[in-house]
Amino acid sequence: MEIEQYIQRIEDKLQLLLKKLQQSQADNSVLREQLFQRQAELRQQQDTIASLDEKLKLAKIATVTQGTGLPEEEDAFRKEVRGKINDYIKEIDRCIALLNS
Repeated sequence: MEIEQYIQRIEDKLQLLLKKLQQSQADNSVLREQLFQRQAELRQQQDTIASLDEKLKLAKIATVTQGTGLPEEEDAFRKEVRGKINDYIKEIDRCIALLNS
């Protein structure tokens, strides 16, 4: 009789473990779906940020070309733009050199 009770307790514990496993798998599935949703939201927000950054740069360029910004800001921005243009030119020169070799 004692062995039967022992086996029954083991079976009960096994059933409990199986229920916990199923619950954990269901929770895992829900969490994965939430993760995918958050990753999609993050990508969308990053795209929005990149788009807004580009718009901000264009607005700064427009401000500088119209002369409506502060002189210090215009000078700093012009230097920044010149630096970027010089970097692009150097990169283009490197690419041309690679193509010629």
